[in-house]
Amino acid sequence: MEANLICFSSSYQTVDTFFEDHRKLVDRLQMHFQHVHYVLPVGIFAIDFSLPTMFFIGSGGVEEQVVEALTQYEDLPDYIVLIADGLDNSLAASLEILSWMREHGRRGRVIHGDLSYMTECVAECYVAFEAMEKLKHQRLGVIGRPSGWLIASGVDYRQVKDRWGVDIIDIPLDEVVKNYRAVSDVEVVALAQKFKKKAFLVYESEVNAKELYKAMRMYRAIKKVVKDYGLTALTLNCFDLIPQTSTTGCVALALLNDEGIPAGCEGDLQTILTMMAVSTLLDQPTFMANPSMILDVEQHLMILAHCTIAPGMCSHYTIRSHFESKSGVAISGIVSEDELTVVKFGGKKMDRAFISAAELLECPCDPNMCRTQLKIRLDKSPEYFLKESIGNHHVVVLGDYTSCLETFWEMLNH
Repeated sequence: MEANLICFSSSYQTVDTFFEDHRKLVDRLQMHFQHVHYVLPVGIFAIDFSLPTMFFIGSGGVEEQVVEALTQYEDLPDYIVLIADGLDNSLAASLEILSWMREHGRRGRVIHGDLSYMTECVAECYVAFEAMEKLKHQRLGVIGRPSGWLIASGVDYRQVKDRWGVDIIDIPLDEVVKNYRAVSDVEVVALAQKFKKKAFLVYESEVNAKELYKAMRMYRAIKKVVKDYGLTALTLNCFDLIPQTSTTGCVALALLNDEGIPAGCEGDLQTILTMMAVSTLLDQPTFMANPSMILDVEQHLMILAHCTIAPGMCSHYTIRSHFESKSGVAISGIVSEDELTVVKFGGKKMDRAFISAAELLECPCDPNMCRTQLKIRLDKSPEYFLKESIGNHHVVVLGDYTSCLETFWEMLNH
């Protein structure tokens, strides 16, 4: 982990006294990060701004120095993190600087508290900086048009490029169909057998060997599109594939998510962007799901469900047919992690967010819902879904990452 800390100190401090005064915080940061580049304001011009860059406020009386830096150097981050341990009036100075920033349309935050809390916050900001930088180099493929029922899940490609740095590329569904037809059953026998062998159970009344071969041919077909277009993520209009191939994309998307390629269903752009952000930030696969039923508003109980989930998120999985079409191959996954986070970034301008921790209670098997089902207790009230939901699909990641995701969202929306 490598970061820049620009150090601001008053005329009463020398470089030596600056580090001596703040020795406890400096030592803690050195323990956590492999390389911390401490830079004086006169050296800002030589900074590598591809690295996470934050301000270390060492004392009071530095407010004008910070303003000068912010107005002089355009390459500084749009979102400014001010680190202050409170010694030598550093907190007071930071609060004044933060107020000035907000008055002048600049967003940021102050990190202050005990050493453990401050280190955790600096680490979260570091991870968010890195994720934002990585997103700038990603290519998202929209394969086929978004499903017709997704009437509130589109985005403005140009705004996403300007704010997230992600290139969005439209790809005809025919590319997948062509690739699918070019793959023979013989080429995917080993893949199908491996997938079947890892399953806890196969519903043979719903899925036979031929269906497994078709699912793996679809996986190979989509992987070729990923390679041909240099994609780092994709969303697929899977329902329009069924009439042309008599199979679904559930398994293909599940395996791609396991491989670190965020892959979403139904051409839902807002949800795949959420999946990309979460996967990039946390280096984990995610589960895209429908809010299928709110069981108890007061108890915050609900069920999320979909027919595809990365096998790596499951303790075990069962192979079934796709719920809606009763065709192809889907995954009924059992998740054993107790703590989850439910998240959605969306809105036409990608300027809205929902982030909530959740407790996984069980993985039901209701025959009237999609195959993978999570019964959860949300920290936040599920009234959000009934009054202000950001579209339909939401994203689940294993573990409680609410603080990290909130930091990321705050910094992304500078």
